[in-house]
Amino acid sequence: MRSNTIQRMVVNEMRRMYDSGSPDRLTFSWDSNSYTADQVSYAQLELLRARSRHQARNNDYVIRLIQILKDNIVGAQGFKLRSKVIDFNGKPDRPARQAIERAWMRFVEDSNLVEIEQLLIDGLATDGEALCYLRVERNGNIVPTLIDPVRLDINFNEELDNGNVVRMGIEYDSHVNPVAYHINDDYQSHHPSVGASQESQKRTRIPALQMLHLFRKNFIGQKRGTPWIAPSLGRLFQLGEAEKAALTAFRIGAAKMGFFRSDEDEEYTGDGESGDMMLNAEAGTFENIGSLKFEAFDPTYPSGDYAPFVERILKGVSSGLGVDYHSLGNDLSGVNYSSARVGMLETREYFKTIQGWIIHSFLKPLFKLWLDTSLLYQRITIGQRPLSRGLDYYLPAQFVGRRWDWVDPKNEAMAKKTQYDMRTVSLSQIIRERGDEPEDVFREIAEENELMEQLGISAQQVLSKLEAEDEPKEDTE
Repeated sequence: MRSNTIQRMVVNEMRRMYDSGSPDRLTFSWDSNSYTADQVSYAQLELLRARSRHQARNNDYVIRLIQILKDNIVGAQGFKLRSKVIDFNGKPDRPARQAIERAWMRFVEDSNLVEIEQLLIDGLATDGEALCYLRVERNGNIVPTLIDPVRLDINFNEELDNGNVVRMGIEYDSHVNPVAYHINDDYQSHHPSVGASQESQKRTRIPALQMLHLFRKNFIGQKRGTPWIAPSLGRLFQLGEAEKAALTAFRIGAAKMGFFRSDEDEEYTGDGESGDMMLNAEAGTFENIGSLKFEAFDPTYPSGDYAPFVERILKGVSSGLGVDYHSLGNDLSGVNYSSARVGMLETREYFKTIQGWIIHSFLKPLFKLWLDTSLLYQRITIGQRPLSRGLDYYLPAQFVGRRWDWVDPKNEAMAKKTQYDMRTVSLSQIIRERGDEPEDVFREIAEENELMEQLGISAQQVLSKLEAEDEPKEDTE
């Protein structure tokens, strides 16, 4: 009697809790295991990575997504360095700032850093993580080198004699801090199809201080990254398969006009010598499958439901990927200024978040190592004099990612002017939102005004000339 009472109490209590936590026949297939991040990575990372790379090679929308991410997060020029060195009087140390920025620009060009940043986005979308080996040459040059994360073998797990442990290719100390990365030397030995044993694989141990392991953590204790497109892989794959089926049906419907059949029991022996039945789908063909009675063939698929189906799938995918639908689907139908602005604002905030994460996780550690090495080898100079103060003095810096023009620049400019007239924003804030440095803009304006005054021209004259050149020419013929 008592046990029945307790059972009834448990059932009654569960009715008062979350519906999603109640087991019933409608939620029977819902996974209820609390997997850790490492368990998920160990079980599925290789498969997710392989499928993500396959989609990046074959799925138009994934290719489009990666291009959107690279164009908006990195852009054509990459991230700009703004040195923020302050002297001991609290004033900007402009000679030091200019010297550091010039030297960094040379490093960016010599190391193809913009290309590396774009490759990082490629890898993060399909692999969820990126490995950048900060190799220091004997002459002190920093050579950032990307390593395929597949070479960080997820199946390499060991207990080491020094008390450290290796989990999924990464060596950790007793406080679970990364100590080193064990990279497979033979690029093919890690591949499952080769079947090499763990003992036969050769690895290079790279200290964690020389390796930047970039991945966004979604769970506590996560040690390896998962592909950014992983949550949408299922929909993307099914959409691709549905489009293939629709295209096949469309081709058959456009090519096959009809059949000839017989009312008698005449067997169709096929076109080939083997007797196999074959269906030709060449344009304008009539296939004889009997004796001279025509059967029209009029397929109705793809029907009018196909376009809404694709749109619905892509809207779900775009939500999972953090980009607006009309950009991912290249669909501008029904988009007006207001809706486009709302969608772009949310997407650009996402881009800014990714930019901030890349600056914090990749660019600032790289800049610190580069600056420390450059000061040691006296590569940054003001005139002929190398910078002679400590690293902490020259380290303050800001990286700025690319910024974007608006759908209607005139309305946006008027809105900024109204805000400035109301004294709710400053000119410096407006300039920084565009990704520029206020001091640089003010100096350029001052130099421009001085030059125009020397030449005896005004800004209005220049603008009038530009407007005249933009006016359409009359056809004299």
